[in-house]
Amino acid sequence: MSERIYNGMLPLMIDMVSATAGPEVGQMLKNAPLGTKPYNPDLPCSPRENMKLLLEHKIPKYLPMSGDTYPITPDIVCERSYDNKTGPDWFGCKWSYEPGIGATIVKPGDEMLDSIEDWQNKITFPDIDALDWEECAQGIAKYYDDNRMSDWWFQVGLFERLHSLLGMQNALESLIIDEDEVAEFFDALTEHKIRVIRKLTSHFRVEMICYHDDWGYNKDGFIPPELFKRLIAPNLKKIVRAAHEGGAYFNMHSDGRIERYIPYMIEAGVDMWNPAQTVNDLAAIKREYGDRLVLNGAMDEGWTNDPAADEEKLRAYVRDKVDLLGAGGGYLASPGTFNGRNKAIMTDELRKYGRHFYDGK
Repeated sequence: MSERIYNGMLPLMIDMVSATAGPEVGQMLKNAPLGTKPYNPDLPCSPRENMKLLLEHKIPKYLPMSGDTYPITPDIVCERSYDNKTGPDWFGCKWSYEPGIGATIVKPGDEMLDSIEDWQNKITFPDIDALDWEECAQGIAKYYDDNRMSDWWFQVGLFERLHSLLGMQNALESLIIDEDEVAEFFDALTEHKIRVIRKLTSHFRVEMICYHDDWGYNKDGFIPPELFKRLIAPNLKKIVRAAHEGGAYFNMHSDGRIERYIPYMIEAGVDMWNPAQTVNDLAAIKREYGDRLVLNGAMDEGWTNDPAADEEKLRAYVRDKVDLLGAGGGYLASPGTFNGRNKAIMTDELRKYGRHFYDGK
């Protein structure tokens, strides 16, 4: 029997990195030392301290970038299958491992329900008080890095849970034809989310919560704005408040072109948004909300995945993005390419260009 690892993010990250960047890189991640890792002594402060400046909407000492935080979550939080393998989550949804992406999905046809009607008699919420949080806290302590900010992934938000139970088509239809039932389910699910957040913030060193709820695709959001305003926005505000009350920043993960939902994120108090994909008008979002919302990502144009991409073009692209979105703070740069060579080039340019970007500002 293999030794329990406690950090539920580790198998997911190893599988995802192996699938996208190659098994050698995944093996390096698997063998990486745990705990506090040194940082460049030439930096004026640790990445953790620099992240705090960023999230407090102050000017960082240097450009924050991917790697300045580390992903972590207790393995007893089972919003997807345990160990990132095919199997059920703690609601009973069946997740299947997809080698191409290194992650799990609920395949069409494998959903538990075909309707949200009478959900109270169909859905059993997990008993989180029955979990051994203290024992898990002891086991996960070896992962803490005093030099980098912890980013606690909390997956499968309200809309994601709805379509993991029903399938995407039935979920979208239920928003319209069963709005009252969906509203009641979301209220109950929000209370579940808040209880988990309170367990996290009371038992672990939680500095930031990365809450996942994908609301869109590359052309638009899935949810009509008026429905979003009624069903998602009030509950998001409650979830964010619970994180803040526990002393954690709130990192909202939502893919796609979701710019129409940004005002609701601002109203809810979201601190950071990732992956801030370039299908959105990020320059306009920066101008309007840059003093209240940190943008994380914004380097995912498709051409950056081309293995033959010109190196200088990649480096110039990085500098242009930093100039556009980094001015005045409020930007965490993170290359979105899945090509290992290109990611290395872009990361190298970020370190060089970002080191003195805020000097004298």
